[in-house]
Amino acid sequence: MDLPVQCYRVSTNFRMLGSFPVEEVELYLTVCGTERCTPDKFYGPTVRRDYHVHVILSGKGTLEMEGITYALQRGQIFVTFPGVDVFYYSDPEDPWHYAWVSFNGSKAALYLEKAGITRENPVRDVYLEPEEFLVIIEKILNHHEITVANELTRTALLYQILALLVNSQNQNLERQKKSLPYDYSPDIYVDNAICYIHTHYAHTKVSDIASYIGITRSYLTHIFKQKMQISPQEYLLSYRLEQASRLLRTTGKSVQEVAEYVGYENPLTFSKMFKRVYGLSPKNYRLKVTQQE
Repeated sequence: MDLPVQCYRVSTNFRMLGSFPVEEVELYLTVCGTERCTPDKFYGPTVRRDYHVHVILSGKGTLEMEGITYALQRGQIFVTFPGVDVFYYSDPEDPWHYAWVSFNGSKAALYLEKAGITRENPVRDVYLEPEEFLVIIEKILNHHEITVANELTRTALLYQILALLVNSQNQNLERQKKSLPYDYSPDIYVDNAICYIHTHYAHTKVSDIASYIGITRSYLTHIFKQKMQISPQEYLLSYRLEQASRLLRTTGKSVQEVAEYVGYENPLTFSKMFKRVYGLSPKNYRLKVTQQE
């Protein structure tokens, strides 16, 4: 249902908002709405230019797409894809009530894939109460006035719907004891781990770092070693001692104060670690640096 301009429509069993066409961006809304279908309600056969996500709130219906027929009911999601011929219709005895949101953009297919939805697998369970999607779609519909603020709000709510789809998919995988797919490249995770260490080195553990960036400790260790040739634990300890050497060179803090500042509660442990790396105790290291100036 491609609309050339923004259009807000309301009837007894139908509510819909269509938006202005936009230039290609990461993600943008085209249409959303809700409908209590009549027993003879059908759509198509047709080919759309965007992605169309339907959340079934009650009743039953049928989707026909690419030679496959899907019998659908409450608690399921079905998606139609750009350029694909589709036909769907409500059950004559128990017609469905659904909410839908239609969108496009350069990352639309990626976000749906992260939610477990592809052209080959266009149907999945909601994994939560379908009314959670309805609440967000109703919020979009309630921001139908043509203003910049409403445009931003509608886009934010669209992202919220996609986030809900992805999170519900991940929660379902966790319930099944399956490993979650990692969304970004190893380089991005390692770079963020290093940034986190540089900021929180004094009061963090490797498990904290992994938890913060959203991956397992074992996976972090694996990719960190691949890129940096040392483990994250080794990098963390090395960075702590590097900061300690800087403080010894540039400040008048006592050895105990330096130890505490970089995360060592026991000054003796700190001195042993420092000497192992720099070949001198912290006290003698400072003395040597002072004499060289």
